[in-house]
Amino acid sequence: MRTPIRYAALLLAITAPALAAQEPARPKHDSHAQTAKPALDAELAEHFKGIPLTDDQVKHITDIKARHHKAMDAVRKAAKDPNDEPTKVALKHHMDAEHAEFKALLAPEHAKLLEANMKSHHKADAAMDHGGMKHDKAAAPRKPQ
Repeated sequence: MRTPIRYAALLLAITAPALAAQEPARPKHDSHAQTAKPALDAELAEHFKGIPLTDDQVKHITDIKARHHKAMDAVRKAAKDPNDEPTKVALKHHMDAEHAEFKALLAPEHAKLLEANMKSHHKADAAMDHGGMKHDKAAAPRKPQ
């Protein structure tokens, strides 16, 4: 009868150091959520190129974009004519407000770089629009000339 107890004691003595050296198990509910680093989408990455951002700033920036683009989508959906002046004004209002909120998160020198990046980005958009290839999926189809 004493033999099984000795084997159990010997097994415990051999495996105890290895068990003690293992990392404690982390709860499954937060293991990935806390390690996921926020990231900018391609358009925002172009706007903020060359600007060092904290994880908190990235989160705020993506939240700002999501909120304003949801509002702009609602304006487009409600518009009878996506090219009428009131719709264009409402969309510009949201875009300007979005950009102002972005700049408010940055130091003055980074806000200037953001402004230059956005001008360059939107100038490229305008050039693409004149060629009939604008990237905005929600834009109205062009009328034949």
